[in-house]
Amino acid sequence: MSPASKKMSGKLLAKMRRGVQAVTYGNPLYQRILAATDGVPDRLFFTLPDIWPGDANAGRTLISDQGALFERPLPARPAGALRNLRAVGTDAARKMAIQLIDQWLQRYDHWHDVEWAPDIMGERIGAWIGAYEFFAPAASPEFLKRLSGSLNRQYRHLARAVPANLNGIGGLRTIKGLVLSALNFDGSDKSLSVACELLNRQLMTEILPDGGVKSRSPSVQLHMIRHLIDLRAIFMAAGIEVPLTLSSSIGTMIPALKLFRHGDGGLALFHGGAEESSLLIDAIITQSGAKGRVARRLVETGFDRITAGRSLLIADCATPAARGHDKTAHAGLLSFEFGQGRERLIVNCGAIENAIGEWRTACAATAAHSTLTINDTNSCEVLADGGVTSTATVTVGRFEQNGMHGLELAHDAYLAKFGVQYQRRLSLSADGDTLVGHDIMNGPPGRNFTLRWHLHPSLQASLTHSGQAALLRTPSGMGWRLSTESSDLSLEPSIYCGSGSARRSLQLRVSGFTDTPTTEIKWSLVREKK
Repeated sequence: MSPASKKMSGKLLAKMRRGVQAVTYGNPLYQRILAATDGVPDRLFFTLPDIWPGDANAGRTLISDQGALFERPLPARPAGALRNLRAVGTDAARKMAIQLIDQWLQRYDHWHDVEWAPDIMGERIGAWIGAYEFFAPAASPEFLKRLSGSLNRQYRHLARAVPANLNGIGGLRTIKGLVLSALNFDGSDKSLSVACELLNRQLMTEILPDGGVKSRSPSVQLHMIRHLIDLRAIFMAAGIEVPLTLSSSIGTMIPALKLFRHGDGGLALFHGGAEESSLLIDAIITQSGAKGRVARRLVETGFDRITAGRSLLIADCATPAARGHDKTAHAGLLSFEFGQGRERLIVNCGAIENAIGEWRTACAATAAHSTLTINDTNSCEVLADGGVTSTATVTVGRFEQNGMHGLELAHDAYLAKFGVQYQRRLSLSADGDTLVGHDIMNGPPGRNFTLRWHLHPSLQASLTHSGQAALLRTPSGMGWRLSTESSDLSLEPSIYCGSGSARRSLQLRVSGFTDTPTTEIKWSLVREKK
């Protein structure tokens, strides 16, 4: 079956599934079953405060805009909204938290195909219970009773609707919601046993031997660790033995996470990931308790990291994630990011948060990465509603030669369509002040190619008169020169989505046509001495 046929079949099955769910879960009788109140406490008795840092400025903005509370959509991430209000910490923030929850109860306190989806429900349950000790002192007994009843109904539904196989952040949100609910409303071991089985199954399937995750997304890696730390704390607070797979997964995932960190503390932009908050990353690493050093390479996950002096090179050395784990995947084969100290220089464009359609396609395209394209074609097929398909083979090797440390990479993604095999050699000098690139295309003549270097938006850039070099200036005043053997170097607009929204930036690019049998582009990025 072709990828297009599989996509159509998947959409049809999803539509049928939604129809069955609407009939089953939207039935008034089902709502009455969920509404059984025997033994439901008036307030929660097992709560564990959320430990992650919030954004007080975002919380104050939410409070100041409360006049439009019922005219705007609910916050897309309830955990983030409540966390930001807790960071403010005032009585007004507590009242705002209660208003947000009350708004949800008025709109969705019965089955809804989106709001009652297992992962959305799991996140909401975790957010409400995690913030309970913050807002409960300001809430009325009637509100707390209504909240408890709603949580009980959501738990009853979640226990029935939880899928047998979970993955990614959504899977861990589902499990966390199930565990927290069971500890408050069930009292039996059945739901906890189911949750532990689901957790073990997901971790055994999704965490690779090198500590990376199958999605290959740094942001997914980060937030999965955060949820695992939460689950470990819940088990410990409840006096339940922590599953061995949970503890071991945290220990192996932390060194892999560190591989993706730039000198500014944020993450590299691969496969839908964002920079993320350096404060949150520090908190996650600290709370993990893991002491593993930074991984230099992730063989199974497919990333390499080279450091020299104060410089850092991170490269994508594998094909995108397999189907089922590729929701955030990008077609950035052999792309890389480079920085020195706290300053990023060469980057990928990243992804707009929750983007679909044209924005999703644009951000996931090969052209949105610091790598090479042939005939303006993606190296992998990008699906507009999420996912990437690829039959390419990628090879990678590390080397040390004449004081240079580097990578030798290759992929055959353009071989079937255009007869072109792509090789890339990246070398970093011992002092970190020189990055040398050698890009090679083997194949027939006349194929259009473009090699791109996307620049971080903090950089100033200008071309030299010869058109063979560009001068880059960082915020600290440091100068860099990117030089090529080609006179076709151009400076053009680009975008950068490190925070999940688009910012204007620049890109350097070399375009041309392949020769026979080999076309080579040699370039260097050199720090200018003061």
